[in-house]
Amino acid sequence: MPILFVQHWDVMPGKFEEYVSFITREYIPGLDSMGVRLVGGYFVKIGEGPRIHAVATVDEADNLRRTISSREFLNISAKLHNYVWKYASKVYIPSGRIQEGPYVIQAGVWKFNHYYNILPGMGDEHLKYVKEECVPVMEELKIPITGGWRLIIGSGPRMLGESTASSIVAIAEAVDTSLYRNLVKTLKNKYVTDYSTRVLCPTGRVEVPYLVNEMMKHF
Repeated sequence: MPILFVQHWDVMPGKFEEYVSFITREYIPGLDSMGVRLVGGYFVKIGEGPRIHAVATVDEADNLRRTISSREFLNISAKLHNYVWKYASKVYIPSGRIQEGPYVIQAGVWKFNHYYNILPGMGDEHLKYVKEECVPVMEELKIPITGGWRLIIGSGPRMLGESTASSIVAIAEAVDTSLYRNLVKTLKNKYVTDYSTRVLCPTGRVEVPYLVNEMMKHF
């Protein structure tokens, strides 16, 4: 079962160049060597901060537990905190509401994430609404739901619905429709509480090195 390990932070003022160098040369390869594979780096374009989201996957929760308690992870995390502040982390598991396979790197895509809690006693009704209404409508609007996740460690709403789009224009065009507004209105009025969204744009610091490595395999 894939586990999402999501880290959030802001870059300290005046430390941006040093931060970029550390992330690309040490942090990303360091986590990868520990079995924590970064699959996306995003900047919060619209929504609450912290502004940087680093999304990683591991195969099992026990593997993540061993990694984040290891000396190697503690050392590299201490280095990270020389460049960032407002740090927080969360761990998600698949919600079972969306068909999910391995989480792969998606180069150049934007994320339109929905966060909320399910109203008590509405779990089955929420599941039916997501499968029968939300999934096909979001597909029609060209911002398909590509992941459903449940928060197991960390603070905030327990559910994450992850949509993927080609650009911020695609997201803007979708949300500026009566179809989308009615979908969300029904979701908030009948099934969920504590609803919020974020629009995340790719930083390129995870995707670009991945694409370069994939290209070099053919030389």
